[in-house]
Amino acid sequence: MSYTRRMRRSVLAAAVVIALLNLRAGAVTLAPLSFEQLVTRSSAVVFGRVVDVRTDWTPDRRGVESAVTVDVIGAIKGTLPATVTFTVPGGQVGRYVNLIPGAPAFARGDVAVVFLSSRGARLPVTTGFTQGIFRAQRGGADGGWLVLPPAAATGSGARGDRARRPVPLAAFEASVRAVMDGVR
Repeated sequence: MSYTRRMRRSVLAAAVVIALLNLRAGAVTLAPLSFEQLVTRSSAVVFGRVVDVRTDWTPDRRGVESAVTVDVIGAIKGTLPATVTFTVPGGQVGRYVNLIPGAPAFARGDVAVVFLSSRGARLPVTTGFTQGIFRAQRGGADGGWLVLPPAAATGSGARGDRARRPVPLAAFEASVRAVMDGVR
């Protein structure tokens, strides 16, 4: 191989390495939040049913976010209107799908307790991505609402883990209020 060809390859390799070193990593790392941190960092906690999910490009058109509208069944923390809209990263616009690991996904009809953090004039977001989403379902002896904590909140995704057992909505609300009373 000629000297000129080796020099061109060396310069090209150096340019590629420099370009790769200048790339910005797009990863998100979340520290697990305790239940107390989740309650105190949230400006509102709402129990409700998803009535609409609209997905659109972010203002810079570099990503997609979904606006989730929830009919409020009960406000556990904060004073809220009858419907609340918040954003979650990711979603689908046309044939473009943007999946964000750790970001919650919602569908019309989902029922959940949602911990929300405000961001100034913008729509609120879920506190701690999926850590701030506690799905609810009908069940129990009386047919009341049961709340299932996410695996991230319990620290274990193991099947049968007692910490992941559903709790009645009233007991969950009492837990949130106990943390709020302890903070004041």
